[in-house]
Amino acid sequence: GSDEATLISDRRFAGADVLATSYTLSQLIRLIGNADLIICGKQTTDGDTAQVGPEIAEFLNIAHVPYVKQIVEVKEKSIIVISGYDSYDEKVEIFFPCLITVDKGANVPRLPSYRRKIIFDEYKINMVSLKNLDDKNPDHYGLSGSPTQVDEIFPPQKRTEAIQIEG
Repeated sequence: GSDEATLISDRRFAGADVLATSYTLSQLIRLIGNADLIICGKQTTDGDTAQVGPEIAEFLNIAHVPYVKQIVEVKEKSIIVISGYDSYDEKVEIFFPCLITVDKGANVPRLPSYRRKIIFDEYKINMVSLKNLDDKNPDHYGLSGSPTQVDEIFPPQKRTEAIQIEG
């Protein structure tokens, strides 16, 4: 479970593509600070691009592993995960700070206990807007910070041919 939560919301974030969304989230993470491990969902249900998590990692200049199916071991300075691709799985050790993206099957959520519900009954979620971020330039967020515009969405055709390069 989580002990703290922060909601980032501002009308100036509206209309964001994946680049502006990931930049906004990276600015929030910088504001919160001291993150060893950032866990993102693999992708959204609207755009299905699976780009936001990796782009957050790029903005934060940290390593990332996508498509994590399982966390194998958490060490003092690293984490070992299994990343699942279409035709194979890969076991990877990644050093902190880092970001991973997980699919819905990576974890089975549990309901909070009655005692925990009572403890957090009056908890207030932290609210953050553009005015709280270090970069307050509205041209970096929302529609203004989005270099792409969506004309059409369709599922790509899967190709089965592949070239595997070793070494």
